[in-house]
Amino acid sequence: MRILSDIEKTEAIIQIRQLSKQYRLGQKVAFDTLRERLGQIFRKHVDDHSEQKVVRALQDFNLSVNKGDVLGIIGFNGSGKSTLLKVISRITPPSTGEIHIRGSVSSLLDIGLGFHPDLTGRENIYLNGAILGMKRNEITTKFADIVAFSGIDEKFLDTPVKRYSSGMFVRLAFSIAAHLDSDILLIDEVLAVGDYEFQKKCLDKINSITQSRRTVLFVSHNLLFIERLCNRTILINKGIKLFDGNTSNAILKYYSLQKNQVTSRNLLSEKISRSGKGDIRFKEVQILDKNNKPVEKIYPADSLIIKMNFNVMKPVHHPRIALTFKTALGQTLFQLYSKESGQNISELAENSFVLCHLHNIPLLPGTYYLNLWIADQFNVQDYIEHGYSINIQSNKSTDTNAQKHQFSRNIFVKHTWNIQKI
Repeated sequence: MRILSDIEKTEAIIQIRQLSKQYRLGQKVAFDTLRERLGQIFRKHVDDHSEQKVVRALQDFNLSVNKGDVLGIIGFNGSGKSTLLKVISRITPPSTGEIHIRGSVSSLLDIGLGFHPDLTGRENIYLNGAILGMKRNEITTKFADIVAFSGIDEKFLDTPVKRYSSGMFVRLAFSIAAHLDSDILLIDEVLAVGDYEFQKKCLDKINSITQSRRTVLFVSHNLLFIERLCNRTILINKGIKLFDGNTSNAILKYYSLQKNQVTSRNLLSEKISRSGKGDIRFKEVQILDKNNKPVEKIYPADSLIIKMNFNVMKPVHHPRIALTFKTALGQTLFQLYSKESGQNISELAENSFVLCHLHNIPLLPGTYYLNLWIADQFNVQDYIEHGYSINIQSNKSTDTNAQKHQFSRNIFVKHTWNIQKI
């Protein structure tokens, strides 16, 4: 069915309708030979009733992106964000549905994609630029700008990129993609690598790209970047688009979804996205007052006790525990790290728990999230992003409108002011 005439009536530069993408677990890429064809027919017959082996990365997905849009794409790990960009960039075909693109596409989806590790930085600029669709004379004209933007010293340009750090790698890759004059730029989490100065340079470059009416699709777990850059954001969960609209509302919807999936009493649920070796895992988190009673309301400057229970498969000696406090936009405010407290936890075994005493919590009214992390001397054992939420209430000593400004200010330091005459 042709839908191009419908698209031409709008400013849509990307139009997706009823798109689905599914993968079959254990399926290998087959060569087009008679033997492989016969084997494929046999495997299909055997696996006809193995629905559990099918992973649906995208389901009945509809999306329209206009020229000049900066579209943020957010969701949990495995929700289908990267798959969507790979389908748009034609790296992988859709299983069903239609996608129409008006204009050229450049993408920065995987660090080092299109780079050869044994070639030098200089040679890879030409190689990667050619893969992205740039002509040799165009690369030569922009070569100095690409190098300058990447911040890589010229003495490293004739060094094989396999000796580059991950930061140098992504800086060079982003710089090449950013200097490609395409109509659509796809970016997948690459700004997670690099120092502050380079990240700021990337954000400024994306801003300049959007001002020239080019279209950007941006996947990131850094919601500060999403909030700053994107005029519109979609939320994807399990391959389904749950929200499409204002970026601030999309972020609030994302955290509402996170809160529904992760509570203090279901940290061992199979639905929880976590990483680590798993000899010990977070089981439950509670907030207590100084009398070890559960807290119903928390106010700025309160003193709290954070109680953590664990599921211990094997006793862990000298564990290290970190609780990272983050804003609703994913900005890190501070971290409580057991090793830095100077107190050593000798062993953590079954039927034991850990208490972290937090004195005068320095947060203004609003909702905050905790990343939960535990490691032994050698390995990370368990890590849960946004594993617990804390809601700070207003009181007379703080601005009653502070919650409305939680995206711009969060830390409250107790202080006084006075005037003295000279």
